[in-house]
Amino acid sequence: MAGLRFADCLKELRDVAGWTLRDLADELRVTASTLSRWEREQTTPRRDDVEKLDGILGAHGRLLRLWTSQTSGSSLPPWMQDAAKLMAEAVAIECFSPVLVPGMLQCSEYAEMVFRYGQPLERPDEIRRLAKVRGGRYEQLQQGRDPLVSAVVPMTALTRVSEPIRKAQADHLCKVVDRGRVTMCLVPEDALLIGITSPLVLVRLADGGRAGTTDHVSGNFLLDESTDWARLDEITRYAYAVALPPHQSRDMLGELR
Repeated sequence: MAGLRFADCLKELRDVAGWTLRDLADELRVTASTLSRWEREQTTPRRDDVEKLDGILGAHGRLLRLWTSQTSGSSLPPWMQDAAKLMAEAVAIECFSPVLVPGMLQCSEYAEMVFRYGQPLERPDEIRRLAKVRGGRYEQLQQGRDPLVSAVVPMTALTRVSEPIRKAQADHLCKVVDRGRVTMCLVPEDALLIGITSPLVLVRLADGGRAGTTDHVSGNFLLDESTDWARLDEITRYAYAVALPPHQSRDMLGELR
């Protein structure tokens, strides 16, 4: 089904599964005419209807990815799109993570571990796809504006994972740090990032504007000019203060790989 549009894929999957237009519409709790309009590309279904269709027809995420790509121009899930677009426009990025290595600096092995626990209902092949996308995020930024990046991360983000994943992630971080555009500041195990309760990304845009995102269990929340930046500045200043300086952090990364 490579190259199919959402409407074509929907009709083909329905035919292969042996559903009549009316029976599938009844199962989905929509009218047959509504389903027919989707298949003829006269109207576009909502995301929740697409998710139901994907499950009923056993599409394993293919329908949802086609719909996402067609409606947003990206195959990334909606909860990844806003942050990815924002960082693509940044000339400088600051990441503060109270638990894990920031997504944009994760290697694919580390990302797969994160997605496996964070998206427990996803199929293994979709987990691997998302991990591959995330693992290549920093390389994409390099090919764009190549922003300066600084990250404050707890040491436990590396020491509390399995040895193979720790070594792969530490090696990945050493390589990006040695390139000269990324600064890592590791927070010792006896210190806390008080005030930062969820991953926080702050960006400086080319026009001098500021923006950011903060993650929660269902996605990310955008920060704009209406944000209380003075408060965030104080919180992040404390984060840098409790973290090891960059040269010590680089030495620690070398010992962990």
